[in-house]
Amino acid sequence: MNAKLPDEPSGPRRNRHGRGRRGPLVPMHLPAYRNRPERFDDAVMASAQRLAERWESRMMKIDFLIEPVPSDALLSRAEGAGERVPLSSSRSATAHERAQITIFRLPLEQLASSPVELVDLVHQCVVHEVSELWMIPVSEVDPEYFPEDPDF
Repeated sequence: MNAKLPDEPSGPRRNRHGRGRRGPLVPMHLPAYRNRPERFDDAVMASAQRLAERWESRMMKIDFLIEPVPSDALLSRAEGAGERVPLSSSRSATAHERAQITIFRLPLEQLASSPVELVDLVHQCVVHEVSELWMIPVSEVDPEYFPEDPDF
């Protein structure tokens, strides 16, 4: 008689319906473990943290939001002005609300040709919006990233 012990696995483990493996297919330490929106969130967070190293007290007063696409009002305003689809937007602080920067994920993902370029575009948008909120030049917000670029 060839009986198996209860603590030995009896083959590949399946989910409760018997159709697939239990658990994640990709280990957590590999980049493919995170999906596109999560990687985009990471890029925005990294950009904000990079600026916080230089402007810690001022960056703490800004809320960052990530939206899939711009609102209809923002799109119609851009269309009326003859501009392209907005990649980001900002709102100044008021007496009751903090300053806010919104980054739009899908337009940036469509514009970028690679994941590295997407991270660069996200940082450019964050720096540009911070520059507009604080009314200072882009090269002053992040001089290491934009050392000689007065036109951005």
